[in-house]
Amino acid sequence: MKQIRINIPGIRENKFWIVIGGAIGFMIILYLLFVNPYREGNSKKIEEIEGVLAQLEVYERKSLKIINEEWIEAEKDKLKTIEKDQLKYKELLKERDYHIEKVFGTEKGGEIEDEALWKSSYVQRVNLLRENLVRSNISASGGALPFKEWGNEIPARDKIAEEQKKFWIIEELLNILQKKELKISNLEYISFRKEDVSPGNTHPELFDIIPFTIKLSMNTENILFLIDELLKSNISFQIETFNINGRLNKLRSSGSLEKSDDIPYGNMVNVIINAYAIDFKT
Repeated sequence: MKQIRINIPGIRENKFWIVIGGAIGFMIILYLLFVNPYREGNSKKIEEIEGVLAQLEVYERKSLKIINEEWIEAEKDKLKTIEKDQLKYKELLKERDYHIEKVFGTEKGGEIEDEALWKSSYVQRVNLLRENLVRSNISASGGALPFKEWGNEIPARDKIAEEQKKFWIIEELLNILQKKELKISNLEYISFRKEDVSPGNTHPELFDIIPFTIKLSMNTENILFLIDELLKSNISFQIETFNINGRLNKLRSSGSLEKSDDIPYGNMVNVIINAYAIDFKT
C-alpha cells in the first residue's frame, strides 16, 4: 500500500492566507454597507452647507437682511406700533370730521330726522349768523353768504347732507373772520366752487373736498394771522392760493407767503383766498 503523506506546514500556510482573505473581504463588505453610504451622506451635507454659505455671501454683498426669529419679532413690534399710530390718527380724523358731518340737533339731543324740521332749523340758524355779521365791524353785501334759499321747497335727504356741510363751513369761516384781531373791514363774498376745478383731491379714496373762495379786505399785517386761524380750525381747511391786490401768491408748506415788494406792509388790501375743506371718509 502507498503511504499518504500530509503536508502539515503547507496546510497551515494556506489557512493563514484564507483567514487573511476572509478578513479583507469582511472589511470590504463593512465599507460598502456602512462606511461608504455614511461618507456619501456627509459629502452631500458638506455640499449643502457650502451652498448655504455661498448664498449668505451673496446676501452680505447685496446688503440684504437675513431673516431670523429676532428680526421677525422686531418687525412684528414695528407693525404693532404702526397699527397703534394708525388707530390714533383715525380717531383724530373722526373728531375733525365730526365738525362737518354732524346734523342739526333736537332739544333732546338727537339729530333732526324730519326734513321740514331740519329746514326750519336751517333758516333760523342762517338768520342768526347774518345778524351776528351785521353786528360785527365787517361790512358785507346781502349776497355775501352762499346760504341756500329753500322757498317753499322741502329738501330731500341728499340735499340736506350737502347743504348741512356747507353751513358748518360758512359758520366756521364767519367765526374766524369776525375775530377782532384780524381787523377785516369788508367781506365781499364766500362762494363754493365745483370739485373738478380744484386739484386738491389727490386721494379720493380717503376724502372728498369742498372747494370755496373768499374775497375780503383787510390789513396786510394780519394776513399771516388769518392763515394761522384757517389752518388750526376745527374743520380741516387747506389753502391753495392767496391773491393780494391782483398779485397771486402761492402758499408755501411753511405757512408763509412769498415776499412781495409791491404790497406795502400795513396797508389795506383786497384778498382772494382759494381753499377747500376736507371731508374725510371715516
